[in-house]
Amino acid sequence: MFRNLLIACSLFAFVATLHAQTTGTLIGRVLADDAGTPLAGATVEVLITDSARSTTTDANGRFTMEGLPTGIFAVRASLQGHSTVLVPEVWVRAGKEEQVELRLEADAKDLKEAEVSTVRRTEPLGSHTITVEQSLRYPAMFFDPARVAGSMAAVGTANDQANHLTIRGNSPNANAWLLEGAEMVNPNHLSNAGTQTDLPTLSGGGVNILSAQMLGTSRLLTGNLPTDRGNALGGMMDMNLRPGNNAEQEWTAQAGLLGLDLATEGPFAKGKRGSYLANYRYSTLGLLSAAGVDLGDEAITFQDLSLHVTLPFGQRGEVRVFGLGGTSSNVFKADTDTAQWEYDKDSSDITYTAKTGAAGASLKLPIGEHGTLRTTVLLSATEQEREQVSYDTDLTEFSRRTDRLTEQKLSVVAAYDGAVGGRFRYTIGGSAMERDLTNVLKEDVTGWLLRPYANGRWSATDRLQVSLGMGYAQYTFNNSSAAEPRASVQWRMRKDRRLALTYGWRSMLPWQQVMKVRFNESIPWNEDVGLSRSEDIVLGYDHPFNEKLTLHVEGYQQRLSDLGIPDSRFFFGASAVDGYQVNAWDAPQFQKLLPEGKATNTGLELTLSHTFAEGYFYQVNGTMYNSAYMLSGIDTPTRWSGNYRATVMGGAEWAKVKEDRVRTWGVSGRLAVAGGLRYTPFEAEHRTAGVFLNYGAPWSAQLNDFFRMDLRVYLKRDRKGRTGMWALDLQNVTNAQNEAYVYYDYRKDAIVTKYQLGLIPNLSYRIEF
Repeated sequence: MFRNLLIACSLFAFVATLHAQTTGTLIGRVLADDAGTPLAGATVEVLITDSARSTTTDANGRFTMEGLPTGIFAVRASLQGHSTVLVPEVWVRAGKEEQVELRLEADAKDLKEAEVSTVRRTEPLGSHTITVEQSLRYPAMFFDPARVAGSMAAVGTANDQANHLTIRGNSPNANAWLLEGAEMVNPNHLSNAGTQTDLPTLSGGGVNILSAQMLGTSRLLTGNLPTDRGNALGGMMDMNLRPGNNAEQEWTAQAGLLGLDLATEGPFAKGKRGSYLANYRYSTLGLLSAAGVDLGDEAITFQDLSLHVTLPFGQRGEVRVFGLGGTSSNVFKADTDTAQWEYDKDSSDITYTAKTGAAGASLKLPIGEHGTLRTTVLLSATEQEREQVSYDTDLTEFSRRTDRLTEQKLSVVAAYDGAVGGRFRYTIGGSAMERDLTNVLKEDVTGWLLRPYANGRWSATDRLQVSLGMGYAQYTFNNSSAAEPRASVQWRMRKDRRLALTYGWRSMLPWQQVMKVRFNESIPWNEDVGLSRSEDIVLGYDHPFNEKLTLHVEGYQQRLSDLGIPDSRFFFGASAVDGYQVNAWDAPQFQKLLPEGKATNTGLELTLSHTFAEGYFYQVNGTMYNSAYMLSGIDTPTRWSGNYRATVMGGAEWAKVKEDRVRTWGVSGRLAVAGGLRYTPFEAEHRTAGVFLNYGAPWSAQLNDFFRMDLRVYLKRDRKGRTGMWALDLQNVTNAQNEAYVYYDYRKDAIVTKYQLGLIPNLSYRIEF
């Protein structure tokens, strides 16, 4: 009797312990890669250290795995006749049901044993995945997907105050931003941040309006773009939204020195497929200033709201409705004590304001067994204004300058993905985008960019894949056009090694936001400057040592043509300083341009990446590159030719498991070094009429090398139904003085070097339930 009672008590205690343990839930679906058809009977495994938990998908391709231990794990999906897919980093926690979507590609023939290839390794060359989890694990990301992209090979920022990306030796103006496959306006707050002129831009900003926690799997595209992507000479931020949880309502709240964040998601009704996801954010940067952090003596504010609704369309289709909006401002006030005026800026009131918004809808509709129709319509707009009021020493106003920059884009994209047999897949589609621009020179420019395309991908053998595509771009403003053929060959070797070669052409609209388009209403000036072109060849090699550790090598050459260059008939003084389109960024150009410029970017990238597994991760990447443009028949370094950049990043987590909670300490760090950007040297000459600046050879001087260390320390606490996280981010731990730019200050009567941000701390708390 006593023995039976003891056994019963032991069993009760064991069951109670199981119920008290802190666990997480993984939900998702497995789809066919070609048509998005649900795959029933697929095996889904969560790889937990040396063991695995598995389940199979239902008739709708959906699965649920409950009772998983908390942590970051790899998830693998497989099905007979399809290649196996491995997603390396999925965060399972108690406060949120993590969602994943796994797409399996049908094998050319029904293999008895499918091969394993991770999502990352099967992506095209120049494609880099960005996830929400990375923005929480990497140091000093501030929940900004563009800053996550800035940690990748060959990618840097023009100034660490903002996310203006310089990619493979190209200007930040050479990049494009996409949302759900459609091009949009610059989706960033404070676009003047980090620029020398402090003028509005269309290339980036202090922080992305779209918080990373709204994102599904997104990508940074570099090099030779996929055939369905265009209008970028540098890179492309291809952002996609994640659906809300369609089973349970969930909340996320975050508070820190940079801002307050509140998100909610859930189903419209229990048992239905529809869901919603909303996020609101309000800045609290004033707390940093009050703590003594140098943000340039400016009052900075921003707020934004994002919404994403996912609804079923028929049995297999899906409709998404989404939108975002944000406002931001940056105010600098002149000191009323004129004795404190030291620099030119000190005697001015400067007010920058911006409003940005976007609204759109998309449809995915499987047609037949192997076809999918997808379309997106997106309307986006941004309005920015900077006003500078300058005062005399008696505080009377003596000048007032207002610079406005507005842009609106209406984007429509549509495509049909299909397959013929098991070896050939194709896409036929097109895009139409109307751009309505008013530049800082108060010129209105309106035109459509029309771009039909077609692409075919043939699996010649089980290991050899060939892709051919053709696009055609036309800009109706001046009827300039460009053919965009693209081709790639991929050879998969033993042990999942991969060798790939891509070649193609792409084009981009002229940068009319910083270009004087008309001399006056009756005299054209640069209206005939049309699409710029890029010819790219990229060779890449992947060498996986195991499922966690991979070496990626990529060499490239990019030849730019049809760039705007100053017309020698209208070439005056220092016009060479910024008159070439390849060097343009924030400052407007007044020169008469000819579309005859050429430039070349050549580089070699290496990335050694160990995905998070067994409690740690690391990534080492380095790039050697040269960026040059043709000046008077001589290859001359561009403004962006820093020649090298390298990043070392890594981190680890230590979990302590108790009956009713899991406490996880984590630390991650990053070291980034890069060659300094270039500038045109000058000397100040004092004459009777005033100070004259004598310029040297264009872009022949270089800022000092860039060096920055970042650190993130965090504590995650998982309890039943909720996850909390305390985190401390330290950007520029050593408070290194990295040069931003050099200019002549008339009040100081000296050449002045301005520096990028020093030490920036951010203490935050985040809770999910």
